[in-house]
Order: sequence, then C-alpha cells, then structure tokens
Amino acid sequence: MIRAPGINGLLGALRTARQVLSGRNAFQDLAQIEVARLAASTSLGHRDPGVQLEPLDLHRVSSAALWWLACRRAKRQLQQGAEVNLELCKLSFLVILAGKLRELGPLRGLSFRLAGWDVKNWMQTALRGALLDGKVIPGTKNGITARMLMMCKVEASTADLLEKELRARNAFQRALTQAFQDGEQLHFTEAELAGVPEQFKKRFTGPLQRWQKGRFKIPVGREAMNYIVPYCSVSSTRHQLFEAYYRRFGSDFHASALELLRARQQLAKQLGFRCWADYELRPLSEVAQDSHAASKLFEDCWRHLEPAVASAVQKMKGKAGVLQQPDEAYYWTLHGRAVEALKLAEYLPAEQALERLVDVLGRACNITFRALPARSWWQTGWHSGVRCFEVLDGPPLGIAAGGGRCLGYVYVELYGTWRGTRPLAPGALLLAPGHVYLGLHLQAPSMGMTKLLTPEDATMMAHELGHAVHMLCFSGSAQEFQDLPLDLLELPSTFAEVLATKPEVVGEYARHHQSGDGPPNSLLQVAQANPNFFAQKLQSWNVSLGLHSDFDAFAATPSELQDRAVSLWQRYSKVAASGSFSPLGEDAGGCLALGANQVAYLLCYLRTATLLRGKSAQGKSALKRWLSPDAAGKLRAQLLDQRFNSERLATLLPTLQEEGMSQLPHPLPPLPSESKPGLFQNLR
Repeated sequence: MIRAPGINGLLGALRTARQVLSGRNAFQDLAQIEVARLAASTSLGHRDPGVQLEPLDLHRVSSAALWWLACRRAKRQLQQGAEVNLELCKLSFLVILAGKLRELGPLRGLSFRLAGWDVKNWMQTALRGALLDGKVIPGTKNGITARMLMMCKVEASTADLLEKELRARNAFQRALTQAFQDGEQLHFTEAELAGVPEQFKKRFTGPLQRWQKGRFKIPVGREAMNYIVPYCSVSSTRHQLFEAYYRRFGSDFHASALELLRARQQLAKQLGFRCWADYELRPLSEVAQDSHAASKLFEDCWRHLEPAVASAVQKMKGKAGVLQQPDEAYYWTLHGRAVEALKLAEYLPAEQALERLVDVLGRACNITFRALPARSWWQTGWHSGVRCFEVLDGPPLGIAAGGGRCLGYVYVELYGTWRGTRPLAPGALLLAPGHVYLGLHLQAPSMGMTKLLTPEDATMMAHELGHAVHMLCFSGSAQEFQDLPLDLLELPSTFAEVLATKPEVVGEYARHHQSGDGPPNSLLQVAQANPNFFAQKLQSWNVSLGLHSDFDAFAATPSELQDRAVSLWQRYSKVAASGSFSPLGEDAGGCLALGANQVAYLLCYLRTATLLRGKSAQGKSALKRWLSPDAAGKLRAQLLDQRFNSERLATLLPTLQEEGMSQLPHPLPPLPSESKPGLFQNLR
C-alpha cells in the first residue's frame, strides 16, 4: 500500500463504493470458493470444484466495511436457517482471512479493529450455539479449525488463558525482534576486520561512512553475528562483538520468555496435559508424540551425528589451541567451505535464480510456474517488488507444457520493504484458496547492483516455494489445511529445500550473474549441509523442548531460565558455553516463540533423506530420477494432492473429544529404521 493516507483513503472509498454498487464483494467471492472446496472435498473425495481463479487484487480486499458486510451477510444467513456448517465455515474463513490481510497490510486502522470485535462476537456466539445444539461436531468435516472450536467450547477461564498465551507470545516476539535488531555501534579499523569479505562489510557501510576509508561502524545485532564473526580472523574483534551482542539478552529479555513459559505451562495443565510440549507434540508422528519420545529421538540422532561433529571440533582445536565459543563460528568457517560458498554466490543472482528454481521445482512436482507481466500498484495493490507467478497443473517440459488447469497464484516478495519491522524469518501465507504470499525478506541490493544469494538464501527460497506448491496442490479447503500436523505441513517444503542442496540440482539453477555460465564441479557440493548445521538445529530444538517440558517456569528466575537454556544447549555442543552466552540469542529464541513442536522439522529431514535416497533404475542418474514425471506424479498423488484426515486434530484434544470418538492415526507411514543413520552418514 502507499504511504499517503489521505489519497489512499479516498481511492479506497471509491473502490468500496464500486463494489457495493455492482453487487460484488471480493470477500464473499473468496469465501464462496472456500466453501465450494470444502463441499467438493466432502462429497467428491479429492476433486477440485473447478472454480475459475484470477490474480488477487489487494485493492479489492482492503476495505473493512466490505469485510464487515460479508461477515454480516453470513450471520444473517445463519439466523435465517441456512446450512449451519457451510455458513459457519464461511464466517470463520472470513475471520482468519482478515487476520492474514492485517499481517500483510491491506486491512488496518480503527474501523477494522472495531469491525473485528463485532464479528468476533458473532462468530463465537454462533459457534457456541451450534456446538451446544449438536449441529457442529468436532472431529467431522465442518470447515472450522480445531483451535477455533476449542476457543468456543472451553470454559471461560481456559479461554482467558488462551488469550493470555497469545499476548505473552506476541510480547516475547517483540522483545526478540528488538534484541536481534541493530543496537549500539562498535568502531573497527580495516585491520580489525581482516578476513571479512568486502560484500559483507558493505552491508554495514552507509553513504556517509564510505568517505571514512579504513573506519567502520558495526551495529551490534544478529547481522553482525552472521556476517562479521564467522569470517573475521582477528580474535579480539570476534570476542568484542560476541560479548556486546549477548549483553542485549539480559534479565528483562529472559523475564519476557519466562512469562511466555508460565502462560503455556498454566494453559497446558488446564487443557489436561502434563506440560506444553506434550500438548503441542500430540499431533505429530508416534515417534515424537510426547516430550519423552522427542528427547529420545534427539538422542538417537545425536548418536549418529556426534562422531562427525567431534572429528571436526578436534581439527579446529588443533588450529586454535583452546577453542572458545566466541571463536567457534570462525573455525567452522575455516573447517567448512564458506569461501567456496561465497564463490557460488556469484552464480546465484536473485531474480534469475528464482526463475530457475521454480522451473526445477515444477519438474519435481509436475507443475508449471508462469511469470506474469509486472504490473503497477495502481492496477493490483501489490507494490512493484512483488513477483506474481501463475501455477498450472502439468510439467513445464514437453508439448503440453503449461496447458493444465490453473492451481492458483504465488506472490513472491523478494526484499524487505519499508512497512513496519522486518520479520525475523521468511514465511509462506495461504491467503485464500489459490493465493499464496511468500515473504522472503532479503536485504535489497544497492542501486545499480545485482543481488547475489548465498547458498543458504537459495535453499530458503526453495523451502518457501515448497510451501507454496503444497498449498496450491492441496485438494481440500484452506481450513482443513491448517489442521494438518506440522510434520506433514513441513514435509514438501523440506523436500524442496534438501533437493535444492543436491550438487546435481544446484547445477540446474546456478548461473553466473555476468557470463551466464554454470558453476564448476568444485562448487556444486558447497550447498549441502555440514555436521554443524544439524548440531545447531539439535541445540535450538532441545532448548525449546526442554523449557516447555520439565522446566518449572513459576519457580524460576530469569537467570535460572538462562542457566537451564544453556545446559540444554550444551547437551549437543562439543564446545563449552561462554559465561555471557544465551541460547535465546540464537535460533533457539525463535524456536521458543514458535513452541515445542520444532522436532517436526527433524522428522521431515529424516523422511526427505529416505525419499531422495530411493532406488534408481540401472544407468539412471539421481537427477533424472528426482525430476522425472514418474517420480513427480508419485509425489503429487501420495503427498501434495492428498487431502488427508485433517479432522484428526480434534480427536487428540481432550476439550474436543466427544463420546465414542476414536483417535485417528497419523496420516504418514512410520519412519523407516534406516532413516536416522541415512541422514547423517554422508555429511561433509
């Protein structure tokens, strides 16, 4: 949206009036598609209702008045005795859609907040009545998420705790964002930043600073820890940045984390669970369905991973003597292939890499991404930096390429914009059936410069595109999609991420930003994960799991919380933690905000390793097998297109269980026994 509130308000009023006079309401149109998909998936199995899709114009869904009218119409239909399930599905969809549009930007302001309070009361009153009358039964296909059902079925005291947990989570995320962002500035000379690549030093150099050659002002924040510490060869600089950064995670920050843990601990007991981890892990695969099982899974994986980590750390100690934590990232850089990774970045210009990645992913999933011509904000409501792709059913190769039905549209925002604070992590947002927004939040290049991706940026992009493909191929409604277990929701994206790291696949999407040549074979390996990648994941996941399971947040102080987090982190680290270190200053902070179910990603990595290992026909390369129409067809039929039993979540929550309700099995088959050693045996 544009900055000028007066002009934007006038244009919005004109667009609203046009929709009212024409009898069309964009919110109602989207809700009708959602209801049609729900009805189709209920009565026809896995068939699509055949609704014609067109690109989403944000201008048409930026009016709080139109949203309120669409909700009011659904409410009136309910009062007049219309089909309860369908009208409630429509109303709940509109409530969830409004939350997503508020996050994205089009729906904001006082009028929207006032309308939102009104609609929320309608929704809860109607849903409570339907639950009492037996017209809506949890665990059946009704198009209403389990969380929304739970909010309306629990006692008032539990509902208050749900709201309290949400407020505590938002407060902690704000504290985390503030601590991650750039703070105080430290002054360094060129010599003190020896070893740091020029392209990274430029990230911290403003227009005025460029006149002060040899002097750098480095703001202390997450970016300095990511781009300075791993490359700087001067130990004193690394230690100075390390200490300054972790001072930002003091008592007030840990107190905010403690409030979140207390809210979750209290809510879990109210819902009938021993701890918050057991509540959030319940929907996952049986191998990690409670905190004890998840801890055992971590231990089993560490047993296979530890030899590779220990061997690498031993070599680092041979170079460093005494390996201290502030130096660990630097020595992992030396031990790994970070220099080659920077060279590979020369072959990953952002715009072109995106186009080639969607082509590779299309071949892996039998779909076609077709880039639509760039259009202005005036025409679409999306700012000029958003790339729009139409996604068609059918592989991007052959005579009939792109000739299938339209699955929907993907709106890719490569770079962070001026709107608000840049989010902590990239994300995919299913706005409505057939419409997916991807916010990658990369730092925009300087004027006249080409944005080059690191290998990590490229795999992140592949991960989010995997989400988009899953969201568009899924044959059920958007509400059914939300109730799937996390280890199923993250599997297609993890598959796309890992696929993008394979040397054979890197050669398909990497091209030099100037010459257009492919990278040499020596660079194709550097995108693959090393032992430290999974060690860091285990550390962060274990911190979140441990703090949400056996840690008594009500009896602890902020310093005790930090000590417990460090001990959980230390379990999977071969380097002793520094006295000032807080794991919540790493990815563990984001994991804590998200919850205790991050073990789902480990399950996805294990399944992906099994899928990609497979058995290939004699003489057939791995690349041809992974990107063949036959393999893509199986992936679509067995995973991406499947509706699965999304109603399973309601059978797992004590507050929603009805008499005679039996627990449904996890939709995915059990993990193969060889998946754990198979994931770690070839790490470099």
